[in-house]
Amino acid sequence: MKLILLILAGTTIALVTMGCNHAEPTTTTNSPAQPAPSPTVDEFANARVLFTKNCEACHGPAGEGGKAKVEGKEIRVPSLKSDHAAKHTDKQLVETITIGEEEMPSFKGKLKSEEIAELVKFVREEFQKK
Repeated sequence: MKLILLILAGTTIALVTMGCNHAEPTTTTNSPAQPAPSPTVDEFANARVLFTKNCEACHGPAGEGGKAKVEGKEIRVPSLKSDHAAKHTDKQLVETITIGEEEMPSFKGKLKSEEIAELVKFVREEFQKK
């Protein structure tokens, strides 16, 4: 009987000791909570809309150009990805969009100068990877 009491006492002491040594996870209140990352903003959202509305019919959704029908006439539209287009300065592209060139119509009365500048930046980034 003494042996059973001795084993029970030893077991009880072991369990109590293990329970006391169990550390609770600590939380620090010193560091502020990290804010959730903000969604990526599309800086060209407005330019995409302008391109879709004013340019895509001729230059295509990917800026590849090709054949297009304008005012009943079939024309050959240059690719915005071509070396020829990429070599134009921003000023030349703004001028081309503003006053037109050959078969390209003028957008002077249709787009504001800020919108034309946005389109140039968009073309450089989206199609020419500049």
